[in-house]
Amino acid sequence: MLVKAIMIPFNQLRCLSVDNTLEEALIIIEENRLLSLPVVDGKQFIGVLSKENLYEEYFKNYCGQSKIEFLNNKVKNMVKTKIMTINQELPIQDAAAIFITSKYRFIPIIDNTNNLLGIVTHQSIFKEYQKIFGDRVNELTIYNCNFKGTIAKMTDTIAKAGGNIKNIVLMDSNVMNLEEIHLSIDCKDFEKVVKALKKNSFNVRTPRIDDK
Repeated sequence: MLVKAIMIPFNQLRCLSVDNTLEEALIIIEENRLLSLPVVDGKQFIGVLSKENLYEEYFKNYCGQSKIEFLNNKVKNMVKTKIMTINQELPIQDAAAIFITSKYRFIPIIDNTNNLLGIVTHQSIFKEYQKIFGDRVNELTIYNCNFKGTIAKMTDTIAKAGGNIKNIVLMDSNVMNLEEIHLSIDCKDFEKVVKALKKNSFNVRTPRIDDK
C-alpha cells in the first residue's frame, strides 16, 4: 500500500501561512490541540512550526525582549525548513521506518513542484497495520527457510484443517535467512490448525487464540 491511500489530504489540513504572526500560529496550534503544523506559502510547502521550538527560541534568543515583540514575529522567520518530505508513491512500510528512526510527528507529502499534497501520521500507519494483523483473532507466526513450495504447502495444510487465512504478512527476520510469516486465521478449531501445521514440520511460534 502507498502513503497516498492513507494520507490526510491538503484540503483537510490545518496549515500555517508564512504571513501568520507567531501569536496567531500559537492560537491555531492550541485550538487544534496539536504540537506542530505544516507551514505553506499558498500551496508551496515551506516547513514546520512547532510549539516546542517556539518556546526554545524565545528562551534562548528573545528572553530579553517582551513577549509581545516576540509574538509579533512572522512565522516565516521561525519556521523549520530542513524537514524530510516524501512522495505520495512511497510504500507505507518505508514511511513507518522513518517514524521509527526519527522524532517526526507527521511527514509532509509533496509533489515534484513542492506543493503540499497532504501528510501521513503515526496514527494513520498504525491503523493500517492493525487492519493487517487484525484485532482479537486467531494468530500465529511461522518461521520459514524460504524453500520452494513452502507457502503452498502451508496454505493447503491450513485449509484441510478447516482454517481460512484472513491476513498473511511476510517479513525478513534478519536471522539465518529465516522469513517470519504472520497469519490471522478464521476457524472453529484453532488448535487443530496449529497441530496440523506442526505435524507437517512447520515451525509454529506464538499462537494466540481468539477467546471472545
